[in-house]
Amino acid sequence: MDMESLIRNLSQMQIQAFFEQNAPVKQAQCNTEAERISGESVHPTTVQGGCSYTVVSESGSLVVQFRCNDSALDLGFLKGIEQAYEGFVPHHESMGKVGKVHVYRMNNVGGVAMYLARDQLHANDCLLLKKTLQDYTRFFSSAWWNTPQTMKDTDRGELLQTYDAQLSVLESGLPSRFRQTLNKIRSRLPELFAGDWPMVPNHIDLQENNIHVDTTSGSLVGICNWKETEVSPFGMSLGGLEAMLGIRRVNVGYTYLPNQQALRDVFWTAFKELMKGYDDRVDVARIAGLFLDNGFQHDEDGNTVPAQEGSDDLIFLDAVILGNSSSQ
Repeated sequence: MDMESLIRNLSQMQIQAFFEQNAPVKQAQCNTEAERISGESVHPTTVQGGCSYTVVSESGSLVVQFRCNDSALDLGFLKGIEQAYEGFVPHHESMGKVGKVHVYRMNNVGGVAMYLARDQLHANDCLLLKKTLQDYTRFFSSAWWNTPQTMKDTDRGELLQTYDAQLSVLESGLPSRFRQTLNKIRSRLPELFAGDWPMVPNHIDLQENNIHVDTTSGSLVGICNWKETEVSPFGMSLGGLEAMLGIRRVNVGYTYLPNQQALRDVFWTAFKELMKGYDDRVDVARIAGLFLDNGFQHDEDGNTVPAQEGSDDLIFLDAVILGNSSSQ
């Protein structure tokens, strides 16, 4: 089955599950409300989520999203995110509720999710992907320059203790081949909480499904799904770069593109120019973020434990931390 068919089937299952969970609200009710809000006919978006139902207007200019009661958006927080990443984040507006379901209106960022654009992005020695990577540097650097002060006022000491405790668990619980790297990252972790290093809103799920691109130019048109954003040291989400340099497949592992080093150079050259230099704390933050996002799994009892040998997350860490990945 091709990728588009897999995504279509998954989306249909997610839509069915959403309305079963939120009964007696019906899909037809939501469609009618979305048509009232947009003034146009609507249809479900290609990619859906686990806690929402999303439709787009016929003209493609407007998105209406319905979210579970326990997954409401924090619009004040999102306003700060929109400022930090201006031009890459849709503007969100509450439109009330349908039954117990929250309704939001937002502009459509356009483009398609990256995993539906692989063929175009990877053609001609990844010509279009190089444009995507250059735009990705603008996305990341924007947070350094534009995050509002209110977001930067997060309690640094408490967050440092939390991250150090989590990395300590990983240092003792992950296979020994990661120990040296984790020890080094832990020793430098306090540097990320110094007063001259900004706290920014970091998207913690920068995977291909949340990154939208223009398939004709390669331009990065927007980043979606900001519900699980964390305010943390700048650079903690830079591990999202790996999503563009390779392909991650469940039960298969992570495979870098053959020219991943050249692509990586495109990104870092542009990044250093936009940042007006380079501070190696960026790499400390990037690696710490990769471990925190991928180093844990849930056991049979639902407890959070270090990832085990053979797990997809550990295979991914082997590739991006230790370089144990074969080229495509």
